[in-house]
Amino acid sequence: IAYKDEDKLLGKAVDEESTDNIYINDLNLSGMTKKEAQKALENQKTTDESKTVTLTVRDEKVEAFLKELGFSGQKDEEQLVDEAVSYGKKGNLWMRYRQMKRLEKEPFVIDEEYSVSRKKLKSLLKEKAGDILQGPENASLSRDKEGKVSIVSEKEGEIIDYKATVKQLNDDLNDNWKHEDFEEQVVIKTEKPEVTKADLKDMTDELGAYSTDAGGGERWTNLKTGSSMLNGIILQPGEELSVYDSTAPYDEEHGYAEGTAYENGQVVPSYGGGICQVSTTLYNAVIYAELEVVERHPHSMTVDYVEPSRDAAIAGGLMDFRFKNSYDTPIYIYGEIDSDNQLRMIIYGKETRPKNRTIEFESETLSVDQYSVTYKINSSLNFGAMQYTGNPHTGREAQLWKGVYKDGKEVSREVFNTSYYQKADEVIEVGTAGGSEASISALESAVATNDSTAINNAIAGISSSSGSSESSGSTGSEE
Repeated sequence: IAYKDEDKLLGKAVDEESTDNIYINDLNLSGMTKKEAQKALENQKTTDESKTVTLTVRDEKVEAFLKELGFSGQKDEEQLVDEAVSYGKKGNLWMRYRQMKRLEKEPFVIDEEYSVSRKKLKSLLKEKAGDILQGPENASLSRDKEGKVSIVSEKEGEIIDYKATVKQLNDDLNDNWKHEDFEEQVVIKTEKPEVTKADLKDMTDELGAYSTDAGGGERWTNLKTGSSMLNGIILQPGEELSVYDSTAPYDEEHGYAEGTAYENGQVVPSYGGGICQVSTTLYNAVIYAELEVVERHPHSMTVDYVEPSRDAAIAGGLMDFRFKNSYDTPIYIYGEIDSDNQLRMIIYGKETRPKNRTIEFESETLSVDQYSVTYKINSSLNFGAMQYTGNPHTGREAQLWKGVYKDGKEVSREVFNTSYYQKADEVIEVGTAGGSEASISALESAVATNDSTAINNAIAGISSSSGSSESSGSTGSEE
């Protein structure tokens, strides 16, 4: 009986209501059941997530909901509620009694630490405040119209200290925050550039260069974006570069437009279409610089901006162009579209090759595989109309010769690479819609022969034996 009386003094069962004077931070859970406490905590979190924090970067202000910054508590909500509801109801009798008596004098407060995500804060500020601060600028090489190279000095800059800003935010959230909108000054720090003028003093000799025509349209945009991502890269002795890793991903967010690319022998729309021209132009600069080629692949079909065996294709996960700095000194990659609309890639470094030694590369086609023309029926086209599909390409086998000269005289000549380009046939679809059963049958038989004369005769024969309106329609389709 004594124990029952004491239990009554100590409150209700654990699975019923919490005792009085129980808080999670400043949320009062007194007398709530576990379910009610969980609901109250969820409502509090929803309200907190909707509060606005105004982030000040210099004189600019960026507003965001706490939810956008990944606002959360450090403890599991269910764990918090269990701790609150079970206070004074677990442990031995004496412990429970002391806890209940303490509640008569002061509240039991469970501290819940709030925090925001550094990753989400960084993403938000980069998007909304990325151009407010002037970051550091590496020393770089500049090239004038006459081809003279000079070194542009580095500049210190300012960047957001995300680690310190998040710590400051978290401290303020956990230090007497009243669950209201608030402001926060973003922490800014000075950042030194990675490349200095002194780093480039021995990298002003042109080791290898090559140019291709940049054209225009969306492809031009991709050439500009891709070359700018390679421009300024420094490779230390023995260091490798992957063109794919340096220029991907190929999407709108990273400055690429939808161009065209080869896929299964066809020209297809593709974001970043044209990046292979950047890779190819760099490949030719690399081989003139006589750097070590680690990986290079020809296109599936020939391209029109370089001769066979001078190309270097890129295809994510399948093909890459990689090379190594085989010099004893660093090299600098320079990429631009110049005032003559030429995509130009140059390798700079310290020249150690003899002045009287030069090299040349010559493309040689070993065999040609002419493309074929194939006819097929398209029942959705008007009778006799023709639709050209596919992108016909002649197949080739080619090789690239490297010649070495001293004082203008050839001292060696060797095959540098070999390449095979597949052909792509042209497909002509012939329409049958609207034709009579007999005319369609005759045309289908002619198409089966794949003979253009028989096909044209079949179309002409049907047209001449039908009415004037059908003849007029057929003539229009042929045009």
